[in-house]
Amino acid sequence: MLLIPLYFAYWLFEQKKPLAPFLFNAFLGLFLAAVFCAYKYFFSPYYFLTPDSFVRNFIHIELEQILLPLAVLTAAFLFVYKKDKMAVRVQNIFPFYAGFFAVYLPFRILNESLPYSAFGLFAKPVMFLLMLLLANKCQEYLFISAQRALLTAKQAVCVWTCFVLCLILPAAIEALWILGMNAFFTIVCFLIYGGAAVLCLLKGPKFLERL
Repeated sequence: MLLIPLYFAYWLFEQKKPLAPFLFNAFLGLFLAAVFCAYKYFFSPYYFLTPDSFVRNFIHIELEQILLPLAVLTAAFLFVYKKDKMAVRVQNIFPFYAGFFAVYLPFRILNESLPYSAFGLFAKPVMFLLMLLLANKCQEYLFISAQRALLTAKQAVCVWTCFVLCLILPAAIEALWILGMNAFFTIVCFLIYGGAAVLCLLKGPKFLERL
């Protein structure tokens, strides 16, 4: 569950730019997550009774844990930094995501996953970290004007497909796990997602150049 903050520390170490803006955005995300989780825990406790339905579990995870948090975070971040150029905003949003999910994800896992499973404690943090990294990389291509202008139609379709899949597949894999599907099949799906995500992050730019 500490994977996101540990990776973020490594990410900061690798940066050659001033760290102050990244740290501020990370602490802002962390603060918002702490306020939200405290509110949910003390004033609005909610327990989702997992049904015997892949679709309902998928929709719950996708909306509650991925789409709504990312949509609200992105809108808030772009509003706060509305005077900055889009390139600057996109390049600075990952620390904001990391700070928020470093608190929010463990809260969801510990508060809703009784009894705790290896999937929730280990596989889910890996999927969410890769999802955030891929989403941020896709945002650089799709929403920075200079990058978007260089994309051909085929490249744009490829980036949009990667963007959508990286946001959908973690919820689908977790929904399979919740339903008690064959553990080997779920693990294979997790490994395929993880391997494909790492490959896209490392080789994606070169692959796009060849399209």
